[in-house]
Amino acid sequence: LTDDDQEKEQRERYRRRRDVLLAAVRGAVFTVDDSEAGLYLLAPRGENCRTTVDWFAERGILVAPGDFYGPRGAAHVRIALTATDERIEAAAARLS
Repeated sequence: LTDDDQEKEQRERYRRRRDVLLAAVRGAVFTVDDSEAGLYLLAPRGENCRTTVDWFAERGILVAPGDFYGPRGAAHVRIALTATDERIEAAAARLS
């Protein structure tokens, strides 16, 4: 695990995915909690997370309800950046 180039490539891949989804999620009138790194976006929309999960599902996008992670997540959904680049782009397009 000393391949620095592979690590940089992977980090860049997730940065690109984050940038694409972050713009799309914000464009859909969501707030996104501090998202400078990591594999997920945490996004509240001022409603119960289960309502937000349904909103995403209507657009063919799977997200996790924030209340699964505790009471502080009740208004958040967790959006993974682990899908392929093509699926991330498709999800972003469905949000616009």
